[in-house]
Amino acid sequence: MESVTETKSRLIREAIQHNVGTARRVRTTPPTQDRQRSLVRFVAVILVGGGAYLAVHFTPTRPPVASPPAPRVAASVSSAVGEAPAPTSLVAIPRAPDRAVFPLSIKRVVLDPGHGGEHLGAVSRSGMAEKNITLDIGLRLRHLLQDVGFEVLMTRQTDQLVPLGDRVAFANDRRGDLFISIHVNWLEARSQRPLETYHIGPTDDPAAVRLASMENRDSGYSLADYRQLLERVFIDARRDESRRLARAVHSEMFTLLRGINPALQDRGVKTAPFVVLAGTQMPAVLAEVSCLSNDEEVNLLKNADYREMIALALLSGIRSYANSLRGTPTKGS
Repeated sequence: MESVTETKSRLIREAIQHNVGTARRVRTTPPTQDRQRSLVRFVAVILVGGGAYLAVHFTPTRPPVASPPAPRVAASVSSAVGEAPAPTSLVAIPRAPDRAVFPLSIKRVVLDPGHGGEHLGAVSRSGMAEKNITLDIGLRLRHLLQDVGFEVLMTRQTDQLVPLGDRVAFANDRRGDLFISIHVNWLEARSQRPLETYHIGPTDDPAAVRLASMENRDSGYSLADYRQLLERVFIDARRDESRRLARAVHSEMFTLLRGINPALQDRGVKTAPFVVLAGTQMPAVLAEVSCLSNDEEVNLLKNADYREMIALALLSGIRSYANSLRGTPTKGS
């Protein structure tokens, strides 16, 4: 009976032979030991997920001779020695399919009015609190979304404190299609009137880091959760869709709001490690829809019509993104 070492050697030799034959598109006769040395420069065996992938570099001395197919090695041989059977050729890693392959639709939108209860959020010099502005805009947006056929859920519907972890769990448990977190900014430079929209991702922007640290302050997560949160920030399959959603929302907001607020500054779409964006399992964005440190912005926010316009702008961005998902070609076109 073969030893484990002998079995490994035989499997590698036969895999080498099969790779050489595949490269020449013909089957080859089993090489002699001398010819094998001349054909193969080196073999690198890379273990991936329990399977052995063979990378073969060879220098042929003469064209291979066609012959009947070489006998296959039974999978039970590898199993008998405690190894997974080795693939006989390198397999390219498939590319992610284009999202146009899947006809998708947005049905359920989760709205997240920032802060609430004892967490006031940003506060203007006149005493206007972010928690009240975000709730008012969220309730207006819910009505607008429902009017055009979306199902809408809200992480809070009253002035109550909802921890960030509970907001994330609420959205995930109810299988939301989109997550929209609504906030109002506050900057040291009171002359600025920025509009900016965030999706999940790392950042080296000090302002974004400072903003994320303020918003994440009451997350309720422990140190044990830190590594998992980091993995979601840096390795996130939803990031591309979140980026598309953020661009659609931001573009519509800036276009619509600039018409009645010409001094509005376009700060663009950015990435930041917000807890509510890292934890949610659907495309998610955080929109900073105004800035409470600027007195002119505060005066606009006092006007119910302007808050309604912000809600309309958010609706337009959500619908733009939803329509892009349905833009697949018809059969036969």
